[in-house]
Amino acid sequence: MLLEIAEVEVKPGNEDAFSTAMREGGIAHLAACKGVIEARFGRGVENPSKFLFHVVWTSIEDHMAARELESFGQFRAAMDYLTQGGSMSHYVLHEQVAGASYKAV
Repeated sequence: MLLEIAEVEVKPGNEDAFSTAMREGGIAHLAACKGVIEARFGRGVENPSKFLFHVVWTSIEDHMAARELESFGQFRAAMDYLTQGGSMSHYVLHEQVAGASYKAV
C-alpha cells in the first residue's frame, strides 16, 4: 500500500469555498479513482488556509494511472482554481496495528 500526504495552500478568502467544494463532491471524485482505499481531507488548525489530504492507494502504479482518470480530473477541477501551491509526500505502508481507541469508520 501507498500513503500519499498532500498539503495545499488555499488562496486567501477561499477557505470556506474550498472546504465546501471538497465536501460537495471533490473528495468523493478522488475516492472514486481505481486503487483508492481511503481518502480524507482536513483543514489546518494553526493555519486555516492549509488543507491536508491523506490518501491510501493500493499501489504506486494505481496512483500514477489515476491521473488519467475522469474522476481524478473532476477532483482537480473542484480545487485547482482555489489553491496556490502545496507539497506532496508518499510512503510505503507495511502494516497496521489498531490503537486502543480505533473504531472502523
